[in-house]
Amino acid sequence: TGASGFLGRYVCEQLVERGHETGALVRRPGSEPEGTLAVAGDLTDSHTLKLAMKVFAPECVIHLAAEIASQRDAKKIQKANVDGTKDLIDACEAGGVKRFVFASTVVTGEAHGEVLTEDSKLPVETAYGHSKQEGERMARESKLEEVIIRPSHVYGPGGWFEEEFVNRLRQPGRFAVIGSGKNWWDVVHVEDVATAFVLATEKAPAGSLYHVVDDESIHYYDFVALTAEALGTGPPRRIPAWIASLAAGRDTVKAVTRSAKSSNAHIKAELGWEPKFPTAREGIPDAVSR
Repeated sequence: TGASGFLGRYVCEQLVERGHETGALVRRPGSEPEGTLAVAGDLTDSHTLKLAMKVFAPECVIHLAAEIASQRDAKKIQKANVDGTKDLIDACEAGGVKRFVFASTVVTGEAHGEVLTEDSKLPVETAYGHSKQEGERMARESKLEEVIIRPSHVYGPGGWFEEEFVNRLRQPGRFAVIGSGKNWWDVVHVEDVATAFVLATEKAPAGSLYHVVDDESIHYYDFVALTAEALGTGPPRRIPAWIASLAAGRDTVKAVTRSAKSSNAHIKAELGWEPKFPTAREGIPDAVSR
């Protein structure tokens, strides 16, 4: 699911390169990534999900589709991320699917700079964070061989990074960082997240949970400043969080002002995952140039 999205197209590309027959759940044929087979279906329509499982009969379902953290409508987040996930799991169980790889997140709330591991109790403060935790619970309680991946802030060519940062930094006037920008951000390049999903699909033990993040965290201001530098624009200014929340919404502000570091030690040790872009200093120039 989410095959034609920001992360999905990279996951599909790597699956196809490794010789996997890959179906892309799409509302309309023609939007599927190159090399994949279009499988008609919609997360908001349980009947089409059951039909998709019957027609394509996958061994594994990789569930990437979601309303993202910047979505301010809690009802839309609930419908897609919770209700849609429940219907998908039901369809997988009815259709004889073995493995279910679920895209969750470690970005759920303020961690006050703590290093988050798979054993940490995550602070869950946003509608998006709650929806992903509920998705994890449903996956764990299902009859499927579930594997849960928790990426941190995923950046790269396209997606929110292009919409929220690159495009705005290119506009007249200086981009404004919300708050001081001294909060820690755990980031990861989209290609490295895709590799994690492929490795988890192929060889992760059932019941596994992995945090996927760069080797080093970075201050939020420095992440934006690196992007501005790669674009050749001026450094960002700062705006108080309370002012930004009036325009962007509290959950969006919480996501960018959250301070946390995350550890990738577990997925490195168990699956041999190594990031192609170990820090934002390597990853941002690549993303901006593409």
